[in-house]
Amino acid sequence: MTTQKPGLQIVPALTEEQDKKVADLLQAVSPVLQTSPALKVWCTSSTLVRYLHARDWNVAQAEKQLRGTLDWRRTYRPDAITWQEIEPEAVTGKQFRLGVRDKQGRAVLVMRPRNENSKVADRQLKYLVYSLEAACRAADEAGVGKMTWLIDFEGYSYRNAPPISMAMKTLNILQNHYPERLGLAVCYHPPRLFQLTWKATKPFIDPVTHKKIVFVDVGNTTAMPEHFHMESLEQCMGGSLTSEQVFSLDRYRAEMMSEDAQQQRLHAEVI
Repeated sequence: MTTQKPGLQIVPALTEEQDKKVADLLQAVSPVLQTSPALKVWCTSSTLVRYLHARDWNVAQAEKQLRGTLDWRRTYRPDAITWQEIEPEAVTGKQFRLGVRDKQGRAVLVMRPRNENSKVADRQLKYLVYSLEAACRAADEAGVGKMTWLIDFEGYSYRNAPPISMAMKTLNILQNHYPERLGLAVCYHPPRLFQLTWKATKPFIDPVTHKKIVFVDVGNTTAMPEHFHMESLEQCMGGSLTSEQVFSLDRYRAEMMSEDAQQQRLHAEVI
C-alpha cells in the first residue's frame, strides 16, 4: 500500500474513472515498492496522481515514467542524502528553502548563483536533489504539493554561471522525477549572459513547465509582491531583509539535520 501522512489533503477529488486509474497504477508498481521501505514512504496517493496527471491520465505512460523514477530513487537514494554530505555546497547560501511560503502557500526554493562556491559537479547535483526533497516535504506539509523556484540573478557572471550540461541535468531531474511539483519559477533580473543557457535548454522544456516560468526585471514593481511576501525577501529583490537575515547557515543546518533525523525515523517505522 502507499502511505499518506495523516491530515494532508493534497489529492483533489477524483472521478470514479480516475480512482480506478490510481488503483491500476499502484497495482502495477506494487512489486517494486515492496523492495524498499523508502519507496513505500515516497509513493503516496498524491505521488500516483501527480504521475497520472503529468501523462494526461494515461496509465501506461504514467507507469513508464514512474518506474523510471523508482529505479532512479532506488539507485540514487535521494531520501538518504544527509546534511553532512552536502554541507560544503550549502555554506554560502547559494540555494536554500525559504522559511516563508509564497502567497499561494507553496514552498519556496531560493537560488543565488552569485554565491556559487564549488566545481564538484556530482556534489552540486546531490545538493540540488537534497533541496528538492526538502521543498517537497514542505509543500506536502502545507497541503499544496507544489514548490516555487526563485532564482535571483543579481551578480550572475561567467565565473558563477553553471555549465549548460548542469542545467540540462537539472531539467532532466525536475521533469522526469519531480513531475507536477513545480508551481512557479521566477527568474529575477536575468542578464543577457543567461540567454545562452536559456536558448540551449528551452527546446527541451515541457510546454506545461514552460508556462510556469516567468522573468521579472528590476523595474517591475508589481510581479514580486503578487507572488511573495516581500518582508521575507532580500533587499536586492525589493524585500526588507539583508542577505544574512534571509539565510543563516547555523539556523538552516539545524533545521535540515532535524528533518534528516525525522526522515530516518519515518523509514525505520515502515520496515
